[in-house]
Amino acid sequence: MNDISRPIPEHLAPQQGELIMFENNPFLERLSRIRPSTVLAVYLPVIAVATWLCLSKGTGVLTTLGLILAGAIFWTLFEYFFHRFFFHFNATTPFQHKILFTIHGVHHQYPNDKDRLVMPITVSIPLAILFGLLFVSTMGDLGWGFFAGFGVGYVSYDMMHYAVHHVQNSNSALFRKIRRHHMAHHYRDTRLGFGVSSYFWDRVFRT
Repeated sequence: MNDISRPIPEHLAPQQGELIMFENNPFLERLSRIRPSTVLAVYLPVIAVATWLCLSKGTGVLTTLGLILAGAIFWTLFEYFFHRFFFHFNATTPFQHKILFTIHGVHHQYPNDKDRLVMPITVSIPLAILFGLLFVSTMGDLGWGFFAGFGVGYVSYDMMHYAVHHVQNSNSALFRKIRRHHMAHHYRDTRLGFGVSSYFWDRVFRT
């Protein structure tokens, strides 16, 4: 099983194609796959509703925009820690290695599988509900704006992750730099380069 807390062994190096993870359960296999268009279809309306709720509660436009910006920035920090400590936790038992491979190792072994480049909504929706409740319970009505920004960050992350794996040429120097950063995480050392939508926090934490 692929131990992605260390550099990937040669015999488990990234491969082309895709992997059927649940051969005996087509339903689970389908749930493990998702296209970026599904993320947009689900979360763009959620972001719009959260923004409207923030504004409808009397929050000014500039304040709402500030909350959205703050939520998006907070997402980049959450993304870094989630990728580093959840997707790359240090597995020590066969069962933990199996879990690790299921949640993220399969992406490292088959990095260009187009249906496993964004988080399945069966995972992202419960997380979205959890964070939405957390933000609103701690920030009141302002939490809706912050949650909208968090959603913007998440959608941007998923779209960026898909793009860095499938867009080979770009006129954007920033995109090329982000792509090189993420490819180094895949092909050089999986213990470094945990930011996907941004490499800022990798520089802050020297990873």
